[in-house]
Amino acid sequence: MRGHASKVLRLAVVAFACAMMAACGGPLRYTPQGIGKAPGADAVVIADINFDAAMTRLDVTAKNLPPPERLDASSTAFVVWARPDGSAPWQRIGALNYDADGRTGKLKDVSVPLTRFELVVSLEKNINPEEPSSEIVFQQIVEY
Repeated sequence: MRGHASKVLRLAVVAFACAMMAACGGPLRYTPQGIGKAPGADAVVIADINFDAAMTRLDVTAKNLPPPERLDASSTAFVVWARPDGSAPWQRIGALNYDADGRTGKLKDVSVPLTRFELVVSLEKNINPEEPSSEIVFQQIVEY
């Protein structure tokens, strides 16, 4: 019986160590809910932070996202932005590739030159604005 208890204890220690290592590695996953004019929308943000390169590889996928022109007649795009803190200027990361039939938007495999940042997706009149509009549809803090 004693040998069996020892094996169970070793197995429990190994399982705990594996769980701890898994929690410390790999990309971060966030699931922000839509806000503002898109409260029924959902997003998945995958952030793979590389501290050595001071960069984050980012994937953003939105679903249940109404077409931009339905949320605001003059809007045509959803744009992704990042900034390290509230006093820094916004950096445009890119526009979601929007599929009206599927009501989805995606921005895949982009690099952000930050390892901790505020991320927003805004409703915009075009894909190249200089700063985000006040119409934010998703918001998330990305940090390890």
